[in-house]
Amino acid sequence: MNRSPVRQAPRCAVAALVVFLLAAVPAAAADCTAAVAGNDTAGWNSGRRTFLGKALGQTFYAPDTLISRITVWRSPDNLNYGGDRLFVTTVDTVDYAPPRPITQNILRSGPTVFVVNSDPPGLPIRMDFMLDPPLSLPHPGLYAFFVQREGCDAGETSIIATEPGRYGAGNYWRTGQTSFLPCYLPSADYWEDLDLCFEMEFCRYASTPVRGASWGRLKVIYR
Repeated sequence: MNRSPVRQAPRCAVAALVVFLLAAVPAAAADCTAAVAGNDTAGWNSGRRTFLGKALGQTFYAPDTLISRITVWRSPDNLNYGGDRLFVTTVDTVDYAPPRPITQNILRSGPTVFVVNSDPPGLPIRMDFMLDPPLSLPHPGLYAFFVQREGCDAGETSIIATEPGRYGAGNYWRTGQTSFLPCYLPSADYWEDLDLCFEMEFCRYASTPVRGASWGRLKVIYR
């Protein structure tokens, strides 16, 4: 590529070009559109519960690097007057089959969500973890999220799931327990052939063609 015209341009013109490019950055961010993926609630038939710091998690494939929302659902009438905290971690795709979350390598801790019941009552209870600013992942690939009771108490947050797993790009994991404060995210020590019901909103720039989305049809790898 011939850059000689830039080298030979007057300094004032180069400065004007720099100002123009910097001013264009917020506009590019505003062009971000949502791409939603996950394992929806249709036909959910199972669930798992937290207890004494035990966190419930799911490995997932991220086709884009900016996550703006992660949503899970509690089982109907699982009233919760406490909070639940979100964690996003990396995954070891080399040494374990299936790939194991590395809970010591936390990419995002929080937010904590407080939702007592569904509106109207009797439905799966939606919990939206809004990531503001969006979580910036190192690269597309396999990651994990976990939901843990705030304070690692003995309360039971029941998250709905599908069993056997149908998501295809990850699976359910749980961590060990902890009854000591301060609360922390223990190591992932157990997995099952089931998938939590979850939804993720990825930030995708408008300049990138948006592929047709369908539930559970992300890349089927690491299996």
